[in-house]
Amino acid sequence: MGRTDNHKPASADTLDRLMAASREGDRKAYRQFLAEASVRIRSMLARKVGAYSELEDVLQECLIALHTKRHTLDPGRPVGPWMYAIANYKLIDHWRKRGRSPLVLDDDADMDVAADTFAGMDVEGLLGALPEAQAEAIRLTHIEGLTNREASDRIGIGHSAMKLRVHRGMLRLKEIVDEQER
Repeated sequence: MGRTDNHKPASADTLDRLMAASREGDRKAYRQFLAEASVRIRSMLARKVGAYSELEDVLQECLIALHTKRHTLDPGRPVGPWMYAIANYKLIDHWRKRGRSPLVLDDDADMDVAADTFAGMDVEGLLGALPEAQAEAIRLTHIEGLTNREASDRIGIGHSAMKLRVHRGMLRLKEIVDEQER
């Protein structure tokens, strides 16, 4: 992914530009925004949802939520994190309805911690018990839906360092849960 002078990913600028134009009444820009958002959210969901039919159902819920919640986006903030947060909430809602965990492990992290460990738990409360660097890494990868590479680029650390933070954080979360269950 290329960089611009202000160090934002170039693709984020596209979303921001399209949303700004749509706020000015440009319907074509809004359709392009939804198309681009669809591609990005589908990519995020593909890593986290098993069945294609589920993926498409969640994607449609995400797009509807983006449309109905677009007034909640602060014009001075980037669109990407807002969009991924909404998508993640819709994914969590979907899993809750189906009895699945909202935390899914990233295959890229090469971990053996079971996501089922965190089903039905207060994830933010658990993250509060971690060192901030590990909590941030998990929020970026498992809540915002970024890949380890995207997350490491965002905060300016190496890809391996991000993988290690996620790995250690997930292991520590599992230890915390195990301690609470005793």
